[in-house]
Amino acid sequence: MVAAYLAAYDRKKKWWQTNRKQQDVLYWAGWAFFSVANFFHPYYTIMLAPPLAVLAALAITSGLKKATSKRDDKRARWLRYLLFMGLGTTACLQSYYVWAYYPWLSLVILILTAVALVMMTLIPAKERLFLTLGVGFLCLAPGFWALTPTISGESAAVPTTGLGTGTVNTQLIKYLKQHNDKSTTYLFATTDSNTAAPYIIKTGQAVMTIGGYNGTDNAISLKKFKQLVKDGKVKYFYISSHTNNNALVKWVKKYGTKVSASAYGGTSSQTKGVGAMGSTNATLYRLSASK
Repeated sequence: MVAAYLAAYDRKKKWWQTNRKQQDVLYWAGWAFFSVANFFHPYYTIMLAPPLAVLAALAITSGLKKATSKRDDKRARWLRYLLFMGLGTTACLQSYYVWAYYPWLSLVILILTAVALVMMTLIPAKERLFLTLGVGFLCLAPGFWALTPTISGESAAVPTTGLGTGTVNTQLIKYLKQHNDKSTTYLFATTDSNTAAPYIIKTGQAVMTIGGYNGTDNAISLKKFKQLVKDGKVKYFYISSHTNNNALVKWVKKYGTKVSASAYGGTSSQTKGVGAMGSTNATLYRLSASK
């Protein structure tokens, strides 16, 4: 933002007077600022993508143009410093995040970006070329991570990028399929649709949600649920951390039989993702038709 604003500065005007290009910068900066909320949720950070992308593009294009057109100009030198700082800081930040997955890739990002910055200094005539390469290096990791939800078949309730994604416990699915029978309608019942959705997508089987999206609704009465259990249509219930502890959940806790977590990989196959079975805040119960 600073680089783009300074690049558009017109010396013929007073410092408080803005031209159209500066107004564009302030518009996109205002968009980013008013995306701030009193609480954090990854879903809403999507709104930051357009203004950040535009501000970065304005800084790189207009900033570099001004920085290379008048090399002896004081403002041009400051713009060049800002561009260098931006690329270097971004490279360091990326390397910090990537290190948790691929330490070698962190070093590659740092080395390639550093080489691009050095070459920009040593060969001014090719400054734009090396800047393009530097920006390209910095786009590799986030570009690939942005594709991972599609590549891995991710099904998350919030935006997810990066490696290590996953939403289902495959050992749990295997356990339920082995212990359910042909008369069972639902793979299992649970409290919220965030937990149920990944398993519906993975298995193609029905999963009952008794509490709606967040597990706080009363989608089915206890009487009707007992009848489904009696008829053998529901044999297992998964209590997640989203439960509101209503009468139905209390009944499950009182009369259901806890299934050992080790039986379905609850201690060794914990996954990262919404509704991941094996969480320390979740329990699988076997329901009895006689209760």
